[in-house]
Amino acid sequence: MRKGGLAMNFFRISLICPVFLYTAAEIQILINPVNLPENMLPGTQLSRAYDKDVAGKADAYRFLNKTKDFVIDASSGIITSTKSFNYETDPRRFLLIVDTGGVVRHVLTINIIDVPEPPDCTADPQFSLGTATLEIDEDYPLFRPLYRVTATDEDSSNGDRLMYSIETQLSGPKKGANSFGVDSVNGIVSLRGNDTLDFDAGYHVFQLTLRATDTTGLFCQGTLIIKIRNINDEKPQFEPFPLDTINVTEKTPVGEMIARVKATDQDEDSSITYSFKTQQGMFALDPFTGIITVLKPLNLDNPNNSKTYSLEIEARDNGNNTSTYMFTIFVENIDDPIICDSSFSTAAGVSVSVPENVPASAFIYMILARDPDPGQEVEFFVLKSSVKATAYFALDSYSGVISKTTEPPLDYEINPKHFQIVVAVRNRGNLSLESCTGTITINIRNVNDESPVFRYIPDAPINIYENLPVGTKLLKLTATDRDIGDLVHYEFIGTHKEFSINEDSGEVTIAYPLDYENAATPHSWVLYFRAYDNGRVHSTTGMLTVILQDLNDNPPQCIQDIYTIELPENTPAGTLVVSLTCTDEDGTVPNNNITYHLIVDAFAKETFTLVNNKLKIGSTNLDYDNAIFAGMHFKYTLFVRVSDEGSPVLSKIITIILSVSRINEFNPIGPTSAFTFNILENSPSDTLVGKITFTDADWPFNNIKYTIVGGILGSPPKFYIEPDTGVIKLLDSVDRETESHYKILVRITDLDNDALPDPLRQRRGTAQVTVNVLNMNDEPPVCNPPHSETWIYSSIKFPFIQLNCSDKDSPQEQLSYSIVRGNTKNQFTLWRLGVDPPALATTQNLQYDAFQGIRDPLTFQLLIEVTDELGGNKASQLSATTTVIVHVLPWTTTQATSSTETTTTTITTSVLIKISYYWSPDNWIPAVLTLTGVLFVMCLYAVAWCLFKDAPSCSRFFPHCQAHQQSPPALTAKEPGQGLRHGNFLNSDPKPNTNPNLLRGNRSVRTEEKTISQPSRVYDGRAIDTVTGMEYLFNSQTGEVKMLSG
Repeated sequence: MRKGGLAMNFFRISLICPVFLYTAAEIQILINPVNLPENMLPGTQLSRAYDKDVAGKADAYRFLNKTKDFVIDASSGIITSTKSFNYETDPRRFLLIVDTGGVVRHVLTINIIDVPEPPDCTADPQFSLGTATLEIDEDYPLFRPLYRVTATDEDSSNGDRLMYSIETQLSGPKKGANSFGVDSVNGIVSLRGNDTLDFDAGYHVFQLTLRATDTTGLFCQGTLIIKIRNINDEKPQFEPFPLDTINVTEKTPVGEMIARVKATDQDEDSSITYSFKTQQGMFALDPFTGIITVLKPLNLDNPNNSKTYSLEIEARDNGNNTSTYMFTIFVENIDDPIICDSSFSTAAGVSVSVPENVPASAFIYMILARDPDPGQEVEFFVLKSSVKATAYFALDSYSGVISKTTEPPLDYEINPKHFQIVVAVRNRGNLSLESCTGTITINIRNVNDESPVFRYIPDAPINIYENLPVGTKLLKLTATDRDIGDLVHYEFIGTHKEFSINEDSGEVTIAYPLDYENAATPHSWVLYFRAYDNGRVHSTTGMLTVILQDLNDNPPQCIQDIYTIELPENTPAGTLVVSLTCTDEDGTVPNNNITYHLIVDAFAKETFTLVNNKLKIGSTNLDYDNAIFAGMHFKYTLFVRVSDEGSPVLSKIITIILSVSRINEFNPIGPTSAFTFNILENSPSDTLVGKITFTDADWPFNNIKYTIVGGILGSPPKFYIEPDTGVIKLLDSVDRETESHYKILVRITDLDNDALPDPLRQRRGTAQVTVNVLNMNDEPPVCNPPHSETWIYSSIKFPFIQLNCSDKDSPQEQLSYSIVRGNTKNQFTLWRLGVDPPALATTQNLQYDAFQGIRDPLTFQLLIEVTDELGGNKASQLSATTTVIVHVLPWTTTQATSSTETTTTTITTSVLIKISYYWSPDNWIPAVLTLTGVLFVMCLYAVAWCLFKDAPSCSRFFPHCQAHQQSPPALTAKEPGQGLRHGNFLNSDPKPNTNPNLLRGNRSVRTEEKTISQPSRVYDGRAIDTVTGMEYLFNSQTGEVKMLSG
């Protein structure tokens, strides 16, 4: 609501601001702004407005904005408040517009000032009224919370904090216990253990005055009454007999009481029972009264009776607490006893009390005794006594008077408090007989005769630091009073608001906040104090000097805690990044000396330097192009610790976030500017040729684009490059026989390496790529002609026909030749000189009479295989065949024959082709796609076979199509009378090739009479036709005839 009021006031001011801009103010405000402390009474005069133009007029002054909190006197202009303000709940600023009826207004600012307010302890009415009461057992555990002081402070919203303390702690009926403490922060009261709770010692109730103090010294307090409940925790305590002895006579009758033991229990309402620890035959004990009676006669004339009896008695309370007491009973022999005072001779004896300052030789007590026998005198002597009893007291052996000795004097504080003297009375004439004995107990009474004495008062000044919390213990004064039971109390002589002293404990504490930098706080004090006893009978004074030391309690303050800066990566060394400005409010050196320390990691250690308060670029320049820096998001986070030199050192951390912007500094570079790659011809499309690798040192690293910009690429282009990887691949297959190498010019361009967008600062490089096409064996050898025929005489001994074969992708030296068929008994061989194709020659004399009994003409059909890549990979070798028909003619003639049947010679050309097919799919292709692809290829193959099965060129791809091709024209024989000529071939009707040894391309030789299906016949005779005169060969078994050319 307060914020809304301020907003409304500011809005109203904004409406009238143009008037202020153009008109000079004539209204004067005596006090402006007004600082009004909170809680000021209504009607307080705050200020006064004055306008000379309306002075003395009624209803001259008014507030332009309505307010119920302030009023202005219409005639005098006096401004007063109408209420008492609360800094914590009311608005803290008011803007009032003073108006006198003219065009000029004036704004009065009223600020509500916070005034420290005392804490409030009324949350617990009984506590604040002094009636808060609680009960605890006397064995209540230490430090367990038993009560919490509830106090509130309206100033807590401004950072005010409360401190709790115990101002007074009274106990009763016994005084002086200091058993409870309070937590200074949360106000929890607990048993602290300085003095134990003991109901039986007299601590039945405690009254605590608890105080809640804020940081300004204001406080509220209340009273807490703690009642202590008694529990049965004490053992019974016997009242001992004098010297632990009881004297009885031997004539004491049976059943007579001789003594009464008494035990007391400090626990209230506790009953005690008595019993003997061991069985007794001479005495009886009443368990409830403790009365000891004679159970059997004590007559000493009986030898079984003793003169002394040791008894041990146990006392037990209703809490099962026990104690024992042992004493001795002396039995006296009776022989005309001396008559003594009954009070003297009883078991307990006589007890007298004397003050400790009793004078020397003073009368203490007189023992009354007489001897009933006439003329007999009695003698008094000390039978036994307590320690030092005879040193302080003397016994007159004639009169029985006990008096004080001259020396030494009695002192209650250091001497025993009780003296016991056992006096025996006997007949002076008969020293061996003791008539009666008794105990004189002399009790010393304390007298207040001592002054308190301080144990220790420091001579040197006590140095304390500022800002110690209120209630902090400065020191504890301890004074002793030798008078037992006399309590010592403490007080300051004079008034010292900064310190307080506990009346009972002597503890000096800080009572007011101490700030060295506050001008109103002294820097040293001289404290006078007094220690006095009960009734202020005796007292002692002392003096103490306290010096306030400056504490380093103000850390350095800087005008800015976080800096965000951006610099390009090429910023030169020594460039100023930022200049820091910090101060320290401490009042003394070195607490206000400021130093600066740069905190950086190892990565930025050499990149920045800090000299005094100036941060600069160091010896290592900023570098955007770094993978580690990329992981830091290209930001340096620096910390500067600003510290003072006080103790402890106070510091402040300033954070500097430096963002580095990237600059394209480097050109793409490669290992070389020229690359050479090799690729096999006939490689399929998308085959990897090579990879160009360039690097770019700008971040992001190697963000490069590759582009082919020129060169000899072929038409259409044979290559393409992947722009992001530099990988060059085939776009179309290459043929080494067409083009053996290619030149490619590649441009390399970096991308996104600068803060400015591409292509403003792109950098480039180029590379020359040479691609060499490697030869691949894809052409089989070719012989020209594919088949040949020749006639030789059997007597020839030199090469008779030269082969002519070649291969487009293999030189002559890599071609091998072999006769694979028809070379019966190896009668022919290939004769090769150098690298040229070989010639066909015979290996033996083929004369008539030496040709294995063959005496007529003979024909050989030789199949010669030509294979490329001699010594190469056999799987990639290609081969071809050529057919050579050799007619061997003998020189002699056998018996003539008249047969007219002629032979038919079939000329064939055989080509041996070795084709290896394989197909290896990529391993990443799914199985389903692989199966589908195989089926699709088979379908395409079947369709192609149907379409191209009759084409001659299909034999390479469809081997079975040869059965449908036509046979080449056969070689025919001439009519009888005509001679055969070498290489003379005539076309004839197509005939199927019935010889399985003849390959495709073979030709048939047909005669007019009959076609012979056999390849070559064996003729065993030679003759001359009588009609034509031509020679011919014949077979005498079959009658077959073959004409020989003339």
